[in-house]
Amino acid sequence: MENSELRRDPITGRWAIILMDEKIDFDKLLSSKSHRERSNEVKACQFCEGREDQTPSEIFALRHPNTEPNAPGWQVRVIPNKRPVLQIRGDIDNRAVGIYDVLNGIGAHELLIEHPQHFVNIPDFPLEQMKGVLSTMQNRIVELKKDPRFRYIIVHKNYGEASGTTLEHAYSHIIALPVTPGRVKNELMAAKEYYSFKQRCIFCDVVRQELEQKERIVAEDGNFLAFTPFASRRPFEVWMLPEKHETFFEQNSNQGALASMLITVMGKIRQMLKNPDYIITLHSGPNINVSRRRGYWKTLKSDFHWHLEVVPLLRSYTSFELGSGFPINSVPPEIAARVLREETVTQLLRRMKV
Repeated sequence: MENSELRRDPITGRWAIILMDEKIDFDKLLSSKSHRERSNEVKACQFCEGREDQTPSEIFALRHPNTEPNAPGWQVRVIPNKRPVLQIRGDIDNRAVGIYDVLNGIGAHELLIEHPQHFVNIPDFPLEQMKGVLSTMQNRIVELKKDPRFRYIIVHKNYGEASGTTLEHAYSHIIALPVTPGRVKNELMAAKEYYSFKQRCIFCDVVRQELEQKERIVAEDGNFLAFTPFASRRPFEVWMLPEKHETFFEQNSNQGALASMLITVMGKIRQMLKNPDYIITLHSGPNINVSRRRGYWKTLKSDFHWHLEVVPLLRSYTSFELGSGFPINSVPPEIAARVLREETVTQLLRRMKV
């Protein structure tokens, strides 16, 4: 287990997790992308069914009847990460180091293994499999929020080497944090400010406008909306959220509709964009039990709306983007939505006479 600290930048207010392990693998850090043979990857994959003895003991699993923990027969499985960025045991110990704020790296880092088989990912999942993944996420968020040390639970999925993983087995990270991530906090603050001014949820207003304009809709079923955001940061960025107001993902009871939309949208992204690398992140309401004691987010249940953000990684960041924090998107979201709705890019270009 690596030791870690959370350090706060006094200028930006941004927190960073600093791994304090002395055994730094510089060869891996400085090497180019690893293109391993797929057959060798399967042989070495500890997440595949039948290799449960190669992983830490499971925390939670959806299993077939009469199967034992840490044995074959599971559908979805959650285990601790062998190399967590945060440690589950210990005190936070909020302290000052000169002008700097430092916390012990306390939290939780779990891996949600989404399917027993290798090379099977969201577009390939049967509906019940995807529903099981979503219900497992909900279960872990509920359980982790019982710990008063954790202010925020974030779930994210990497796919492909550009997203930071070379393993093609389908899995997600579930990370419990003693602080709220900067991007999420910005959303929370913006939603709170909008509500204080208009007494309406900004996300609900966005949903209404997107449904009226229909320019950026990728998929819609009366329960959930998938659309390319008006000011998308990256080409083909897609957000998914419930059409009715809902603050906490773990309280959603319509996993079937969300599972169907995820399979559909991710299938479109794979087909139309030639199976790109991507990141999916869940932004949900923070741990209300902790924030209530501190007097935070008094209008949270009215002003914030959970959502999934899907960001395909079709190119690297430019030096301007990295230096300024100002994204450049070469594909307008209106065009991106049309591409994802079409059967082929060629058909779209023909209609647009490009």
